[in-house]
Amino acid sequence: MSLALSGPFDTAQLPRIAPDPVTVTVARAVVPGMEDEYEAWAKDVVATLSKFHGCLGAGVLQPGPDGGDHQFVFRFVDGLHLREWERSPQRAALMAKAERFVISGRITRTVGVENFFELPARAEPPRSLWGRIVTDVAWVYPVAIASSLVVAPRIAELPFAVRVVISSLLITAVMRLGVGPLRSKLRSKRSM
Repeated sequence: MSLALSGPFDTAQLPRIAPDPVTVTVARAVVPGMEDEYEAWAKDVVATLSKFHGCLGAGVLQPGPDGGDHQFVFRFVDGLHLREWERSPQRAALMAKAERFVISGRITRTVGVENFFELPARAEPPRSLWGRIVTDVAWVYPVAIASSLVVAPRIAELPFAVRVVISSLLITAVMRLGVGPLRSKLRSKRSM
């Protein structure tokens, strides 16, 4: 089994803003009884990474008391430096050693730092289906009323299908460009 720290590198997986720092997290399942070997290997990886050009840091997180995967986190200044690491002979040698005691790995790449801090703030609070429907209707209702009072009289002479398209486009645009950002802003303030 060939196991990689962050999988085969594919530049298409990184956004066009590849000059931003790239954080890689890897969750690994270790063969029971070989945890000490894994920890020694992880220290070697951290030592090697800390000397590698472009590495901003690396660390190992142990599983909780109930078990689980071992977590490995490292960060590079950009996607090109990460690519250098992933194609390096140092990494290849380390990965060859890991094959004896690593069962599986799960990899996540994050470009930039903002995703760590902004994404949880954008999360929708848990609600039932009906709760979400009522909330959405409460946000759409004033926009639909305004559209009916202001726009509908001006387009009343147009054919029915054209009126529906114009109304739908207008309501969708207002919801996406005005109401959506407002909801996100209010949600992020509520979660702080």
